[in-house]
Amino acid sequence: MGNYKPQEFAEMLGVTVKTLQRWDNDGKLKAFRTPTDRRYYTHKQNDLISIIHVFSCKIYGLRKYKNQIKEDAEIAKGIQNGDKPDIGTKIINQ
Repeated sequence: MGNYKPQEFAEMLGVTVKTLQRWDNDGKLKAFRTPTDRRYYTHKQNDLISIIHVFSCKIYGLRKYKNQIKEDAEIAKGIQNGDKPDIGTKIINQ
C-alpha cells in the first residue's frame, strides 16, 4: 500500500500508460507529481477506481434489466390486447 509508478498502475487498471497520461491531461484521473515532475498514483486512487468500476457495472446491469422489463411489459400488454406473443418465432424461422 503506497505509491505506484504509471506502468504499475496501468497494469492494475488494464490500460496503457498513454491512457493514464491522457486521463491526467484531460483531468479525468489526475496523477500526483514528484518534485522532479514524474507522475505517480496512490493506493487511495486505486480504491476509488475500483469503487467506480463496481458502481458502473451495477448501473450497466440495471440498464440491461430495465430494457428486458420494458420488453416484457410490451409483450404482456400485447397479450392483454388479444395479440399472440411473438416469443420464439426468431428461433423457429431461422
